Amino acid sequence: MMRRVASALFAATVAAGLVGVARQRREAQAVRRGELPRASAAAEIPLAGPVAPWARRLSEWVPEPPATPLGKMLAGVWCGPMTAAGFLLALAGGRVPRWDEELGCYVARGVGGLSSIALRSVGADANTIGQVVLSRVDDPHPVLLAHEAVHARQTQRLGLALLPLYLWLAARYGYRNHPLERAARLGARRFRDATPH
Repeated sequence: MMRRVASALFAATVAAGLVGVARQRREAQAVRRGELPRASAAAEIPLAGPVAPWARRLSEWVPEPPATPLGKMLAGVWCGPMTAAGFLLALAGGRVPRWDEELGCYVARGVGGLSSIALRSVGADANTIGQVVLSRVDDPHPVLLAHEAVHARQTQRLGLALLPLYLWLAARYGYRNHPLERAARLGARRFRDATPH
């Protein structure tokens, strides 16, 4: 019985992920046609449609990096499986992730292969898997990296639970209204506004 429930939940989560990717691709195509403004890393995009109160609160969640050595170690262990997957994707794309002390995560610049193709297909320059930022460009903008660092910190808090949560929210809200993406854009705006010009 439990195996059937687990299989059904897994299948539903995969389906939610496919719906989310399809929604993001449609949004990217609408941007290319000029029907929607680009959702840059720090864009302030008005909400389209109703959002549950808990999702609205989640869209304001910009976690701070772990402050203590023990906290950093525990966060690394907690999201270790996803970070390992991020490393494998970076290596498969021809890049070795390097630790960025300021961001508090690994960054792989100029990633090619399937990761680059997937990013291009949804109109993105970077994404984050665990504590690894995968950028398809060699010199990503600091605001984009700040956006992705928020995702790394979200993963440090949620661990493996981030993946199904992200997929279900993508199916429900798409990319532009996705609460975790809205939170990352908020974190990127805070970074941009605090950085001397």
